[in-house]
Amino acid sequence: FYAAWRLRMQDTDPDYAAMVLANYMMGGDITSRWPDRIRNKEGLSYGANSSYSAPFDGDAAILSVGVISNPKNSPKVEASFRDELKKTLADGFTQQELDVAKKAYRDARVLARSGDTNILGLILAREDQDRTLDWDTQMDSKLAALTLDQVNAAFRKHITSAVSVVQAGDFSKAGVYQ
Repeated sequence: FYAAWRLRMQDTDPDYAAMVLANYMMGGDITSRWPDRIRNKEGLSYGANSSYSAPFDGDAAILSVGVISNPKNSPKVEASFRDELKKTLADGFTQQELDVAKKAYRDARVLARSGDTNILGLILAREDQDRTLDWDTQMDSKLAALTLDQVNAAFRKHITSAVSVVQAGDFSKAGVYQ
């Protein structure tokens, strides 16, 4: 199962940091909304996650969701995915989710910059973008300063229930989607 939204955004957009955290709360961690429900609670998949990226040049951002499951579970996976999306669009994230996400995402960013190979890669990437590591320091500050209202507003502004979904599997053998 693969779902995606194409967003017109680059990594300097005022909503970029909010979308980074919204993605993290939806599917960036095993306990985020989609993986927790689809994999952990309902046991429908072997794995579920989402990713979000926005370029430094251009506006071809994408939020994508991937779920690996037995084909017979595909209709239930899609139903749970759509239901969790609908709930988030209607009710938003909670303050507790945001607080946990901010800390976890900050810790992951710090850890990623702690290894020699990783920091070298980051320095080279920033040089290619005509930036310095100050960009990352500013991003850390933007992430830390986000409010619940800002994250919920950005998610609702850029993500809708209209989503492109692609599924692959032997559905005839599984007896689904007939």
